[in-house]
Amino acid sequence: MSSPAIAPYEITVCRGMQAQTNCRFAMEVGEGFATRLEQCVQDSGWPVFLRNAITGPLLHHHAFRIAASACPNGCSRPHVADIGIIRACVPLLDPEPCSCCALCYKVCPDRAIAMDRQGPMFDYGKCMQCGMCVAKCPERALSCMENGYRVVLGGKLGRHPRLATELRGIHDEDVVLSIVSGCLDIYMREYRKGLRFGALVDELGDALDEELELLTGK
Repeated sequence: MSSPAIAPYEITVCRGMQAQTNCRFAMEVGEGFATRLEQCVQDSGWPVFLRNAITGPLLHHHAFRIAASACPNGCSRPHVADIGIIRACVPLLDPEPCSCCALCYKVCPDRAIAMDRQGPMFDYGKCMQCGMCVAKCPERALSCMENGYRVVLGGKLGRHPRLATELRGIHDEDVVLSIVSGCLDIYMREYRKGLRFGALVDELGDALDEELELLTGK
């Protein structure tokens, strides 16, 4: 039996996204991003909508869950939330200052870097966009070609668990907020009793991506 929900939504952030963090994996996050995220959910009308849509008390499975993480380690479990937000940096090499010290190769936890005479070569298929190589480069030869957040949709646990589906691209904070608002608008429009957001992501498929792209202008 599902336990009562405390609120119509739940926003979980890892310790790396908190103001006074000592997490060595965390990438920089805009000040007040979590507060902006909560305001976005409030402004969407979701809390009032859910209370009107549900007969009886709000239960645990009714709450819309958003999880944000300051690195791909995902301590806040973004891949099993309705919306997961994961900090990301796609590395880019400037070969001129590179000394070929290979420190980036040594610190990469995903073996996504190989070295040649010109410096590091990135396997972007393996790269988890954690930004560790950029942060550790002593010559500052590495920078972020794309810098922002990955967004994953429709994760859930329970009887039929589902890992979230990733949207294309790396998004800045304003676009992430637009995606959250757009997802809630779509969910409220399509809402019916017993429908989980993950099931809706499966139902809509590519149409959901296309609608979100129109909403965000990407």
